[in-house]
Amino acid sequence: MGFRYRKSINLGGGFRINISKSGIGYSWGVKGYRITKTAKGTVRRTTSIPGTGISFTEETGKQSNRQKNYVSPIDNNHYDTQEIVNTVTNEFTSEGLGHILKSARRAILLNKLSSIGFWLAFLLVFVKPIYAASALIFLLLKFLIGTLGRVKLEYAIDDDQKEIVENRINAMLKVAECNKVWRIMQSSKVIDKKYSSGASSTVTRVACKTSSKTPFPFKSTVTTAVFKSGKETLIFLPDKLFVIQKSKVGALNYSDITPDIRTTRFVESESVPKDAIVVGQTWKYVNKSGGPDRRFRDNRQIPICEYGEIELTSESGLNTLLMYSNSKVDISPL
Repeated sequence: MGFRYRKSINLGGGFRINISKSGIGYSWGVKGYRITKTAKGTVRRTTSIPGTGISFTEETGKQSNRQKNYVSPIDNNHYDTQEIVNTVTNEFTSEGLGHILKSARRAILLNKLSSIGFWLAFLLVFVKPIYAASALIFLLLKFLIGTLGRVKLEYAIDDDQKEIVENRINAMLKVAECNKVWRIMQSSKVIDKKYSSGASSTVTRVACKTSSKTPFPFKSTVTTAVFKSGKETLIFLPDKLFVIQKSKVGALNYSDITPDIRTTRFVESESVPKDAIVVGQTWKYVNKSGGPDRRFRDNRQIPICEYGEIELTSESGLNTLLMYSNSKVDISPL
């Protein structure tokens, strides 16, 4: 596939992504010069003189840093506590995605600078009203960046690849449609299971906000599956995964990602999601036989739910674990 860069204003960029049986290709450029990363993995540079038909074409033919992050135990009943977090997002750059990321980082930077300029000018209005004009200019600039300045991703998908691509993105869209989605941030092993409702390990999780709308700084011609947790956003596209951490952004092709899909039994201390399957019951404090420890007055019964999990890792440092409430969702196409 090839991808084309269409320059309208100096705020963002447009890219062409072609998905074919032979692979994924990208192209970008300006009038008279184009760079194409072909599906075969080669890089083609084409220089031409506009209006003459004369052109010259030249075609030319990782180191693992994944590691587990160990942290201090959360209390004296836990050990082997591990953080499940991604490394610096800017390190995520699969082959052929450098130009897309460069444009995305530029859009984020311009958006940030326009916000700073607006608030600075707005505060100065109380000192000198003349700064109101500057505030309006920065506000207009922010609007233009948020609309015209987005990085446009235009997909051209071959007919024999449409079903494959649709199955892949639909899998993550189904996860996004679950009643609850969480991001697992930390896991610990338990010393005394009595105080963990019988569980041999515990996790720290945060709820994810999900969406099918492509967020800034991107604009896509296809539907996306978006998961936002804290200050990090995951954007699943047909051919790649974007990871945004504040003003940093990285991207990985799915060929560089290792997915691990599984189910897990989870002691649910919060409300049970509507689409979850309850597979058993336990107690807040359990004795060795699995029954309630009657020495504790507030010992209530707690449901055990079956959830789905997908773990995404890469040699460049991707380390993401999502838990979703509907374990029957089929995401094997990913």
